[in-house]
Amino acid sequence: MTARIEVEDGRLDIIEDKIVHSLGERPSSSIGEIARDLRVNRSTASKYLHVLRAKRMVNFRQVGPVKLWSLEDEK
Repeated sequence: MTARIEVEDGRLDIIEDKIVHSLGERPSSSIGEIARDLRVNRSTASKYLHVLRAKRMVNFRQVGPVKLWSLEDEK
């Protein structure tokens, strides 16, 4: 059981790093664009974006029905 948690935590770090890297290259990306870039489904991308937002690493601005995500220090 413990080994599985360690694998999941490792995967979390990898996905978080990929999202941060993606947003560093392409700020103001939608969830769909990030999901496509990382080759994960939209719900996975959304989940990790909200984790990163809770850590105050990323933020979004609402433009109509779309959330555009950027790194926290990007304006």
